[in-house]
Amino acid sequence: MRRVEIWKLAELLHKLNEATEYAIKKCEFGERDIPVPSNGLKSLVTPVVALARDQANRMELQFTLDRVAARTGHFSHVLSKSITFQDLVSQLVVLREAIESDLKKQHFVLIPSEKAKLLLEMQTRWSGAWKTIPSCKTDTEEAVYCYCIDRHTASVFHLMRVSEHGLRRVAKKVGVKLTDKGKPQPIEFATWDKVINGIRGKITSAHSLPQGPRKSRKLKFYSDAADSCTYIRDIWRNEVSHTRKGYDEGEALAVLNRVNDFMNLLANAPK
Repeated sequence: MRRVEIWKLAELLHKLNEATEYAIKKCEFGERDIPVPSNGLKSLVTPVVALARDQANRMELQFTLDRVAARTGHFSHVLSKSITFQDLVSQLVVLREAIESDLKKQHFVLIPSEKAKLLLEMQTRWSGAWKTIPSCKTDTEEAVYCYCIDRHTASVFHLMRVSEHGLRRVAKKVGVKLTDKGKPQPIEFATWDKVINGIRGKITSAHSLPQGPRKSRKLKFYSDAADSCTYIRDIWRNEVSHTRKGYDEGEALAVLNRVNDFMNLLANAPK
């Protein structure tokens, strides 16, 4: 997803209008054939060209970019030589027409402010999980992006992948060792059921050994984490993985919050 700050486009059009009105007034006062002073170009036109170049690159406005490209665009020549007010008006009008033509071919997605907040706060809300389990970052971002553009079932799907990163974290922390047909099996290739059963088996075995307060707290923590994995699996993971249902906005938000809590819980596991 490419983030576009529409207010900068509004700023560009505002500055373009200012420069055009300035040049038109000079023409009306009989100065149409007089060269534009260099300070006038620098104060009014140069900022317009710089902003237009930036927005053209960000928003893929090809006609606009053709007018303001640093080396090949016409304005690179306008700003390096003498130009009359009449010629400046013509060039600014053509630039505006290029912008309008480009915008007619573009499509934008509006993200409601409440959803945009999730995007803006994503780094803060998920920083602990990303630091502890870096492998979950990409799917976390995909989940939030999908939710923000109303792809709610896709968001839940990615959140289940995020949860699986958490499940593996729990399994490795309690020392789960799995086998398949008598050979060692990486946790990444085992089913959720097999990994969860492995976690519970390890925790049960550990409870039979001598424990101190610290070890007891850790076992309780990971036992609760395993319960969360089971809950996520039973309520959402199996459903979304086997195309049994789709999810609406409210359901997807509930999953997003629950998985966020789960991953941040793991990020604060007892040492």
